[in-house]
Amino acid sequence: MADSPVFDSANMTKTTNLSALMKTYYDKLLLEIARPKIVLEQFADHSRDIPRHEGQTVSFQRFVPLNVVDSPISEGANPTLTKLQAMRFEATLAKYANSVVITEEVDLMALSPVLEAAVVELGHNMGQSINRLYRQCLASRLYPMRVDNSATYAKSGTVAVGGGGTSVIKTDLTEADHFWADGTIVFTSGKNKGMSAHITGYAQSNGQITFSPALIEACEAGDTFRVVNSTNISSSNVVTCAAVERAVAFLKHQNAIPYDGRYYVGVISPFVQYDFMQDSAWVNAHNYAQDGALFDGEIGRWGGVRWVEDTDPWLEIPTDGTAHESTQDRGFGLYSATGTVNHTPIFGKHAFAGVRLEGTPDKLIIKKPGTGDTSNPINAYSVASWRAYFVAVVLNALFGVTLVSGASTVA
Repeated sequence: MADSPVFDSANMTKTTNLSALMKTYYDKLLLEIARPKIVLEQFADHSRDIPRHEGQTVSFQRFVPLNVVDSPISEGANPTLTKLQAMRFEATLAKYANSVVITEEVDLMALSPVLEAAVVELGHNMGQSINRLYRQCLASRLYPMRVDNSATYAKSGTVAVGGGGTSVIKTDLTEADHFWADGTIVFTSGKNKGMSAHITGYAQSNGQITFSPALIEACEAGDTFRVVNSTNISSSNVVTCAAVERAVAFLKHQNAIPYDGRYYVGVISPFVQYDFMQDSAWVNAHNYAQDGALFDGEIGRWGGVRWVEDTDPWLEIPTDGTAHESTQDRGFGLYSATGTVNHTPIFGKHAFAGVRLEGTPDKLIIKKPGTGDTSNPINAYSVASWRAYFVAVVLNALFGVTLVSGASTVA
């Protein structure tokens, strides 16, 4: 398991009202509470933290695979020289934080220690918040695979006119305007193989698909891609054995690397898990606990996947074929607590990364009233906060699948 964010007493705001021992205690408490919530942290690459004073953008580079050699060369001849094609993309670090205020009255009159309770709540909140950022990244950028295997709402295509970094033209798409809006496009060949983006528009007249963020390398004629949306996904479209086997076959075909040499990892929420575990092929985690160490939260294996539970599901409102709006709440990567579309990511190694600011671990800050605080002259309140610099980024969309499904409601 990858190390979780480090919290130490040097990261806490210095006050005369908190002893060093208490600061260390609260640091450890926050860590213990937050760690189980950040389910995806243990599977992310952590090799590209941004050094201090070098901006907030990190650049990634990987190379387009070379063509397979299937013909011999003549005696005494050299192979044809081939240039490596580099694929570049970027991610921008952002700051996240939350605070709670503890009034003097609550601090004096509560039946239990309020500061400790506040740190517990902040730990839950920080862990859930960072994990949801991971979930958003995977839901919007991994290769989407509908469990209903629809040929209407998922199609492959070939770029007809190259040169664009924010759009492609596929002249034989015939769906109505906006049909693909708020779905995902994934490039399956060319310089952008493994890159993906959110679809912001589609025009029937010329088959033009626009997307964001922009690609650093322009698309070229002949590049292939896949477009998928979530229109008409219902509660009856549950995750099945066939859907998982299809996802695993896809990952194997893409040469995605299993985590332990045998199994990919899937992150599953409770209602999706309920549907899934009805299958008699399911093997509970305790039945193979001796077969290597379990991941944090691991509940079993099935279909070539080691399953890890995440009690905070990623939910979305399905796409509906209407125009994209910047303020909307539907589509891939846009969380909605009332959503009915579920995402279940299945991935191999190096599918995604978690990037932080080097030397700046996630911080717990406790500000007790002090003599120099003119904004709080009668010491009416204290403030406890967490703060993190973080960005999640998919490194290769073809090294992971997000199963797009409905789920039963268990009441």
